[in-house]
Amino acid sequence: MNRYSLKYALINGVRLAVSYIILVITAVISIFPIYYIIITSLNPIPTLASITITSLLPEKPSLGAYYYIIFREPFILWLKNSLILSSGTVAITLIIAFITGAALSRLDIPGKRTLIVTLYVITFFPFVATALPLYLLFASLHLINSYIGLILAYSGGTSIFSAYLVKIFIDKIPRDYEEAALIDGLNRLEAFFRVLLPMAKPIIAFIALIAFMGAYTDYALANAFITSGNLWTLTLGMYYLAFVNRATLYNVLAAFAVLMGVPIFIVFIAFQKYLVQIYAMGGVKA
Repeated sequence: MNRYSLKYALINGVRLAVSYIILVITAVISIFPIYYIIITSLNPIPTLASITITSLLPEKPSLGAYYYIIFREPFILWLKNSLILSSGTVAITLIIAFITGAALSRLDIPGKRTLIVTLYVITFFPFVATALPLYLLFASLHLINSYIGLILAYSGGTSIFSAYLVKIFIDKIPRDYEEAALIDGLNRLEAFFRVLLPMAKPIIAFIALIAFMGAYTDYALANAFITSGNLWTLTLGMYYLAFVNRATLYNVLAAFAVLMGVPIFIVFIAFQKYLVQIYAMGGVKA
């Protein structure tokens, strides 16, 4: 090996080492909060001031916090309510967003550009800013304190943003596939379901994820729309345990966060294949 080859090999080795060091540091920073919340859930901590480095390895781990949440508090009821609201929001959002996005992408309709720009501008409005108008509207329709009212409120916000994403994604799918299907004898509706819909699975999975996350982790609208304890969601339940109950049981709150994160983890795993494709595309670029 000559001097120049040795020099380039050394430079590549240093670059590779620096890359691995950065990746390791990034991985530790990303994983540590998850590790810490799990360890805290297994380790009773009386006060925040008592948290030390040694508490990262609990001497006597206990599942008492999980037992307390599941069997002493209505966690299952809160989880059921959250899943009903999230599932309903995902279903309505997917239907509205995909039909709207596909129509904006494939059909030549009057005022199409104006409508697209309007959707784009509306996506910049914070979702919480709509809480008061939505509350007044749904109160007049007697939809407060019901699953339907909250699902419609969640779906309205996520559908607008999602429709814009679907439109951008479908724009990148060549029309040749649908035209070939029409030549083969399919009508436009069959081409939509048998060609366009399967090719749009990555964006469908991405929209399902953000719709689920939005409804599942929301506190502001749930707190405004729900007045009955039987309809409380997980976020309201966590607030109850943290403040209304005057509890400083950090291990209980940590265990609650872990349990609350399980459905989100399952959704990520279920859609992992398609989400990777979206991330590999660099998101959905306009």
